[in-house]
Amino acid sequence: MPASAQRKLLSSCCLSEKGHHISVPSPGSSHKGQRSKRTQPSDPGAVEELPRQGSQKHKGPEFSFDLLPEARAIRVSVPPGHEVSVRLCHQWALECEDLSSPFDVQKIVSWGHTADLPYEFLLPCLCIEASYLQEDTVRRKKCPFQSWPEAYGSDFWKSVHFTDHSQHSQMVMALTLRCPLKLEASLCQRQGWHTLCEDLPNATAQESDGWYVLEKVDLHPHFCFKFSFRNSSHVECPHQTAPSWNVSMDTQAQQLILHFFTRMHATFSAAWSPPGLGQDSWAPPVYSISQTQGSSPVTLDLIIPFLWPGGCVLVWRSDVRFAWKHLLCPDVSHRRLGILVLALLALTTLLGIVLVLTCRRVLSGRVTRPGRARPVLLLHAADSDAQRRLVGALAELLRIALGGGRDVIVDLWEGTRVARVGPLPWLWAARARVVRERGTVLLLWSRAGPRPAPLRALLRAAPRPLLLLAYFSRLGVQGDIPPSLRALPRYRLLRDLPRLLRALDAGPSLHAPGRGRRSPPPCLRGRLELCRRLELEAATLAH
Repeated sequence: MPASAQRKLLSSCCLSEKGHHISVPSPGSSHKGQRSKRTQPSDPGAVEELPRQGSQKHKGPEFSFDLLPEARAIRVSVPPGHEVSVRLCHQWALECEDLSSPFDVQKIVSWGHTADLPYEFLLPCLCIEASYLQEDTVRRKKCPFQSWPEAYGSDFWKSVHFTDHSQHSQMVMALTLRCPLKLEASLCQRQGWHTLCEDLPNATAQESDGWYVLEKVDLHPHFCFKFSFRNSSHVECPHQTAPSWNVSMDTQAQQLILHFFTRMHATFSAAWSPPGLGQDSWAPPVYSISQTQGSSPVTLDLIIPFLWPGGCVLVWRSDVRFAWKHLLCPDVSHRRLGILVLALLALTTLLGIVLVLTCRRVLSGRVTRPGRARPVLLLHAADSDAQRRLVGALAELLRIALGGGRDVIVDLWEGTRVARVGPLPWLWAARARVVRERGTVLLLWSRAGPRPAPLRALLRAAPRPLLLLAYFSRLGVQGDIPPSLRALPRYRLLRDLPRLLRALDAGPSLHAPGRGRRSPPPCLRGRLELCRRLELEAATLAH
């Protein structure tokens, strides 16, 4: 029998076979003088002073107590009689052991007085022991907290000292208890630092001499022991803060690259977890990789193809019974963002091109229709330099207002060719171009207009849908127009210039203003003023 057990056994004895009171100092007798005992001599006088069989003293002193939870103390009182020594202790199999310092105190209580004994933890094995002041007298002990639920609460778990000895794939926890109780332990798993620890099936730890062992476990800070006794439980997690391995990932083309960093031999697996299957569910196939080279830190790369758009990858250690599963979700938002940016750039470029073309067409006077720009053939019979300048200003005004690259051909500007081939052949050539390009012939009439013969040739050369007639109000009146031309659409300048531009298919934004209309665009305002001034000048010279 070990020496400690012998001491506990001897200290519980009261009388020897010869009737002598014998006691052996307890292990703490060197520094706890109040508990040291000595062998009593066989003095008849001394024996007479000891309690006799059936006496109150032989049963130990009577006492009562009150629990003071706020003061964390037990108040002891005694009935009338001898003074009594009281203390608190933890009851084990053969001995009630002292509390740890500074709670290992003994106090003397006399009748009419009380003694407050402080305690560190309210435990089911906490007892109150009382004895008379004479040495080796019978002690009375009460252990009232074994049936108290409060004794199995937070104080009980705070009194337990946990020592983590986990390593490799083995979870080991050693417990130091202050009460002789046997606890149960199992493995549980946390999803976060501040969440409940959920029990895992078939994960009960084996216990031996206060050591709790669980084999084939992936050591992780979220894998913990759950200790329980009766209806009370406590979760204790491994004291190491870093996992034994970790994983990171990269994306490349249509592949996912998993980087495993480990310090031990292990096998790792990964599988896709499609959306909607749950955090711990996966779909085949399963991809695996093993580390079998030495014990130095190693980085392993596992390449798996993309199978589930928007899915995540479940990664775990597959060579153990209980493995912590990592859920990794590839961030492909940068790819989608790149495609979105390219689409936006293409759309912006297209809109910019359309906007530029639209602005150009608006500023040029009209939206160009499909096909080539249709020309305008401006014919006149100006007989003075002032009238020729007026015709040139009108042609420039029309060219700006029509825009779109449309030509305004004036017979004055084509004088060299007219002199070479003659007026009528040139007119037939102009007619051919007008018919071919679906243009318009604009006859500018004045009092000095063409003679009847050229007019008949003009009407034959230019069909009526392509022929328009215009005149300046100061250089001619409507009554001066020959009967043969009165059936043509007529426009009085500059009053009917908006109607003329519409007939020539000009854009609405550049129509010259009429009565009640808004001001003309700046690009036409100067040309209109020039035409008015030249018309007045030509009319003055004509009169």
